[in-house]
Amino acid sequence: MRCKSVLAMARLLLLIWLLLSCGCVWPGSAQPVSYGSTPSPELAHTYIPLTKDALPATVVIGDTQFPQSPDPLFANTSADSSLQAALWASPIYYDQFFHPHADQLTEVPLPENGDVRDGGLTVIMHLRHDLRWSDRQPLLARDFLYWWQLNQNPDTGAITVNGYDQIARIEIPDDYTVILHMKRPFGPYLLYLPYAAPLHAWNKFQPIDLQNRREVFSAPQVTDGPYMLEALQSNQQRYVLQPNLAYHSTSLHGPFLHQLVYQGYSDVEALVQAVRLGKVQVAQGYLEDDLPRFEPLPGKMQTLTISSSAYEHLDFNNQRPYFQDVRVRQAIQLGIDTCGLLKSILKQSDCRRQLGEIEPLPSPVFDAHIKPVAYDPVQARHLLAEVGWSQGKNGVLQRQGHTFPRLRLVTTDESPLRLRVAAVIQHDLEKLGFTVQVVSYPLDQFFGGFTRGGI
Repeated sequence: MRCKSVLAMARLLLLIWLLLSCGCVWPGSAQPVSYGSTPSPELAHTYIPLTKDALPATVVIGDTQFPQSPDPLFANTSADSSLQAALWASPIYYDQFFHPHADQLTEVPLPENGDVRDGGLTVIMHLRHDLRWSDRQPLLARDFLYWWQLNQNPDTGAITVNGYDQIARIEIPDDYTVILHMKRPFGPYLLYLPYAAPLHAWNKFQPIDLQNRREVFSAPQVTDGPYMLEALQSNQQRYVLQPNLAYHSTSLHGPFLHQLVYQGYSDVEALVQAVRLGKVQVAQGYLEDDLPRFEPLPGKMQTLTISSSAYEHLDFNNQRPYFQDVRVRQAIQLGIDTCGLLKSILKQSDCRRQLGEIEPLPSPVFDAHIKPVAYDPVQARHLLAEVGWSQGKNGVLQRQGHTFPRLRLVTTDESPLRLRVAAVIQHDLEKLGFTVQVVSYPLDQFFGGFTRGGI
């Protein structure tokens, strides 16, 4: 069992230098800085050609994590994902309101436009005809098929396989059409449209070798996003990116920054000092509790707080035999006083932040019928009794002379708040008779891939 955040942070807080050293002001400039911005409706189908000096500005993104791999096959941390978004395009992307937009596709595949057929068993991806890799080679339907084949090959060691495994096969009738044949109707299909991988550049490697190729895993040389790699300075924890002049998109347009730098720092204090010295224009990788450490901000710096779709959750290791009975998992859920936790640890006045699903409003797929599970230790004990577990004289769960195995609650060690939450969960479950050990690890080790010693 483990506890983590989707973005490994409770908030993403951006510290923006409003007046860049190059004299480009944002917001309010005639050509505002644009990094994956969505154009106004009247510009939605107007492509603005990139030139390398379109916006002679450098922005440094500082983070308490340093990416291990920005490759979509292997990206596993929030730092990986941030860098991946700059280096790799995707068929579609979601904005901050959970609305999908086309990136490499001409339109979002939906039942309404005929791209989802047969009751959800067929999904059609229509590619733009001007897609190019950063080496100017054409990006075609076979590259999407190749990525999915790599993802599903166990030798590759891809991080996220579930979801993509709902695709039974992929058909490519021409260079610009990708047809997904699903095993069954799959609600979140838009989240699992395959990426593209550069077949022309990677086909000389075996799938099992990809994680060991620097030009694929940590310093990808052929990519398809709005930026491309200029340099990876590992000893300085630094990625330097430049615009990918071959990038085309249905929704994302320039101008782009002359240079984008991703800089890792050892801890929050080092990041704070970099911000105060003006070395960082955008800072991320810290929590709400850390924000006062940045005050007072220097010069023309200010804080912009934005909402994000982060949430905390527990994941069961279902390879453990005792978790394979759904009643045990339900008992654990019923036995954790989430509402009380919100009030006591997060100091919330009510329990509105207790979610029953991961698509809250304003998501278009919000389901009002899904309700949060109420705290009910009595029902939890009843479910455990159905499976044969009951508390012995020492208060620990017993069944036919055997003690329920100790639960390891694993989380990250960078957040005192998250550790306090883990302690409350430990207390609640021990009242039911479980024995719980809380173990914490550094972020990079916790989120690291299995083949690289990750937890």
